[in-house]
Amino acid sequence: MKKLILFSLLTFMLSCEGTKEVSETEQVAKVDFYSHHSESIKQVFDAHGGFDAWTKLKQMSYTNGSSKTLVDLQNRYTRIESEQQTVGFDGKQVWVYPASENADRQRMRYNLMFYFYAFPFVVGDPGIIYEDLEPLEIKGKMYNALKISYNDGVGDSPKDNYIIYTDQETHQMEWLMYTATFGGGETSERYNLIKYDDWNSYEGVILPGSLQWYQYKDGVVGEARGGARTFTDIKVSTDFPAMENFIVPEGASIAADPTE
Repeated sequence: MKKLILFSLLTFMLSCEGTKEVSETEQVAKVDFYSHHSESIKQVFDAHGGFDAWTKLKQMSYTNGSSKTLVDLQNRYTRIESEQQTVGFDGKQVWVYPASENADRQRMRYNLMFYFYAFPFVVGDPGIIYEDLEPLEIKGKMYNALKISYNDGVGDSPKDNYIIYTDQETHQMEWLMYTATFGGGETSERYNLIKYDDWNSYEGVILPGSLQWYQYKDGVVGEARGGARTFTDIKVSTDFPAMENFIVPEGASIAADPTE
C-alpha cells in the first residue's frame, strides 16, 4: 500500500527554515510537484485544510487500538509499537522487533492503517492519476466520485485503485472504496468500503477520528463489519521526529521486499 516516493528537492524545500521569501527555483519546483493535481482533487484537499498545510507537517502520531504509531511525514519513516512487538521502517527496510518468523508479512501491512487514515492527502504525490466518475448514491445520499490509480512502478502496489466519495457541497470526504492487490500483478474490481467520521482540525489539517468498514458487494452497501477503528491522542507537528525512532534495533528481523 505504501507509495515509496522520495523527492529530495521537495524535502529540502519543505524542511528549510529562514526568510519568508521563496526563490524562483523553489517556486517552480513546488508548482511542478503539484502540476498533476486535478481540479477535483484540489477541491478535496482544500476541504481538509489544503495540501500546502499538509506538506508543511513533519510528523504525525496517534493511538489506534493497542498500538501507537509515529510517522515522519516527509520521508514516511514509521514506528508502530504494541505490547507484542515494534515494527519500523527506516526508509529502506521494514523491521520487526523482537525477531519474528512472520516479519515478511509486515512489508505490505505495516503502514496499511496510516495510509487509510491519512486520506485524502496520501494521494497527492506524483505518479498518481485522477479520474472523475459519475456521482453515486450511498445509503440514500449522492456523492461526487473521484478515482485514484497509479502509474506503473509507483510504490509497492501500483495496481491498487481507490475511489473517494465526497459531499457534493462541501467536497469533504465521507467514503472510500478500494481494491487491495498486496503487490499482485493484476488489478481487481472487487472493492471494499470505508466510512470516515469524527473529523477534527489539527494544525489546520482536517483528520478523521474513526473509520468504519462496511460490507459491500455488487454495488450494494451492507451492514457494518465489526466495530469502528478509532484514533486517539492524535498529534501533528512541523518538527521532525528523532531519527533514532526508526533505526533498525540489534536483533530485529528484516522483512523481504516483494519488489526486489
